[in-house]
Amino acid sequence: MSRSSRAITGAVLVALATVTPHAHASPAEVFGLGSRQAAQAGAGVASVDDMAAPLVNPAGLARSRGKRLTLGAQGAYSNLHINDRRTPLTDPAGGLFGLTAPAPLGGVLTDRIHVGLGMYVLPGTIARIVARFPDEPFYPYYQGRTERLVIVPGIGVRVARRLEVGLAANVMAGLGGSLQASEGATRELEARVDEKVPGVARIIAGAAWQPIDALRLGLVFRQRFEVPFATRAEIEVAGEPIDLDLRAAGQFSPTQLAAGVAWLTDAATVSFDLTYARWSAYPGPFVEVKSELPLVGPLAAELPLVPWQDTIGARLGAEAPLGDAMVLRGGYGFETSAVPAEQPGVTNLLDGPHHTIGAGLGLAWSRGKGKKVRVDLHVQAQLVQGRTLHKTVLAPGQDADGFDGLRDEVTDDANDPATQGAQISNPGYPSIDSGGQVFAGGLTMEVEL
Repeated sequence: MSRSSRAITGAVLVALATVTPHAHASPAEVFGLGSRQAAQAGAGVASVDDMAAPLVNPAGLARSRGKRLTLGAQGAYSNLHINDRRTPLTDPAGGLFGLTAPAPLGGVLTDRIHVGLGMYVLPGTIARIVARFPDEPFYPYYQGRTERLVIVPGIGVRVARRLEVGLAANVMAGLGGSLQASEGATRELEARVDEKVPGVARIIAGAAWQPIDALRLGLVFRQRFEVPFATRAEIEVAGEPIDLDLRAAGQFSPTQLAAGVAWLTDAATVSFDLTYARWSAYPGPFVEVKSELPLVGPLAAELPLVPWQDTIGARLGAEAPLGDAMVLRGGYGFETSAVPAEQPGVTNLLDGPHHTIGAGLGLAWSRGKGKKVRVDLHVQAQLVQGRTLHKTVLAPGQDADGFDGLRDEVTDDANDPATQGAQISNPGYPSIDSGGQVFAGGLTMEVEL
């Protein structure tokens, strides 16, 4: 390998190393934040009032009573498959932390404003961002989207007896900076990395209205969230500059609008949510690489144009008290897939419509002085419908994007039988199967302070 090739390779490896640290997956945003919500398959826009409220609907914080501390843990196990091979998640277990409390205000504001915090804490890392190769088979809904520390502080305000509003922030860090490399005194590549981590905060805004005692309506807007990174590698070999510009966005969650209704009776609380998610604005999980080469000028890799699809999700959940000490919970959810069902070209993005089934149990008791302790447990199964992607080989000279088909990678030679026919290295050729299940479970303990 030439010295310039080694320089480029080294720069790319160092640049990617700065943005792909080891981490453990966090299932909080996909599987629910806490056992009460997860047991109801994620439903709760009109009924949530605990530590999950900042993420689900921050207006629910206004209905929280007293100071409450929540601790817990949850995790997931993947039985998703790529052809006949199971695809695991990356150590998907972590801890939960939550806090809700009234703002210390008096007069007309007494007990009208409540603050809250919901967190999912990774065991040893803040986030994991992986920029994929365009032909890499993986599940974008589960792999690379949920592996981060979740921090969502929020505030809920009761503006009238039957009306609450709330505001929260989905907080994380981005990554940007530069890498400079040149030949040192020993003619080996020497590098200097200067990375910055600017903050990223996206809005979650919600409202809840209870027109009658037995009915509450909820509405929430969640702003698009992503953790961007940009690294510029400036390399000098034999006096010639070789520059690389790497850009990608990880941990993507689309803009969402969710409406919910809760039917409130002494026998049970039944919640129904309908969610629209704008996945069509997803820039994709692939890394964008641009370079500046001596005598050649600027070069840019062409990424496949994936037609991501907006999704609709429906969730139905219920919780029924059995006396003062026990609550049973259950739920079902369905969500369409953002991933195109037909991918005849380079990409191997795996997914399908999702069916979610949840169940849980809550136990409560008094610890003295009127303070209660509540322990909630849940199990959940997400079923991903199977799909088979079939590839198409483009005819010579056919003008098409890389998403629309594959090209023969070896020119046919009449004197070499090995070159005859289509020579394709894409891992999804001629077809690739996907589908399976992801199982989750956990428990939380809420203590009145």
